[in-house]
Amino acid sequence: MICTPTGESPGKESVPVALKTLARKAQGLTGADIERWVREARQKARREGRNLAYGDLESLLSGAEPTRSTALRMRIAVHEAGHAVARMLVSFDKISEITIDGSRGGFVDGELGLDDEMTETRLTALLIATLAGRAAEEVMLDAVSINSGGADHSDLALVTRLAFDMETVLGLGGRWPLVHRTSADFVKAPAVDPELVARVNERLERAYAAALTVVREQEEAIDFLAGRLFEAGTLDGPDLDNVLDEVRKRFRERPG
Repeated sequence: MICTPTGESPGKESVPVALKTLARKAQGLTGADIERWVREARQKARREGRNLAYGDLESLLSGAEPTRSTALRMRIAVHEAGHAVARMLVSFDKISEITIDGSRGGFVDGELGLDDEMTETRLTALLIATLAGRAAEEVMLDAVSINSGGADHSDLALVTRLAFDMETVLGLGGRWPLVHRTSADFVKAPAVDPELVARVNERLERAYAAALTVVREQEEAIDFLAGRLFEAGTLDGPDLDNVLDEVRKRFRERPG
C-alpha cells in the first residue's frame, strides 16, 4: 500500500497526480534504478514499522535529481518553450505538460496528432518542432548547447532517424521512393550511401532553417513561456492552459 505525504491513502483523483509526479522524477532512470529506489524505500518504511509512503519514494527520487544552475534552468526553459511554441503553430494536438525538472532535463508532453495526417508536410512539421528547441537557444541565447544531441532519445537523434525513414522506408525519398530499405541501412548508410546521408542532412537543414524562422518571428511568445516555465518548473493542467492562452496572445502573425 502506498500512502500520500499526509499518511492517508490517496483518493481516485490524487493517485494519477502522485504517480505522474513520481514518473517525472524517474524519467531517464533504468528499470534497475527504479527497482533499487523502491526497495530502499520499502526497507526504510519497514525499519520504521509503517506502510510505504509516497514521501519515501519522492524523497529518494528527489535526491537522485541533478542540481542545475540558474543559467542551465533558463536555457532548458528557453529550449522547451521553443519546442512548445513551434508545436502550437503547426497545430499539433493539445500539449498536456511542459517541465524543466525531469531527470534528463526538460520535455514537452502531449499528443502529436499524426495518426490522420501521415503526410510529408506533417512529418516535416514534426522535424521543425523537434529542432525548434535548439533554434531557440541559438537565437535567444546566442549559442547552442550539447543538450540537443548525444543520447539516442535526443532531439538530433530523433529527427535524424525520422528524416532517414522519410528518405527510405516511408516512400517520401528524393531517390528510389518506391524501394523499401531495412532499419539496418541506417547504421550502414554513412559508409555505403553518402548520397543518402546528404539527402537526409539537406532535409534536416531545411527543417532547421524553418525552425529558426519560427523562433525569430515568435521570440516574444517564447520568451514569455520560458519565463513562466522557469518560475514554475512544471506546467500542467489549468495552469498550463492559462499560460498557453497568454502565449497565443503574443503570437505574431506569420507572413504568407
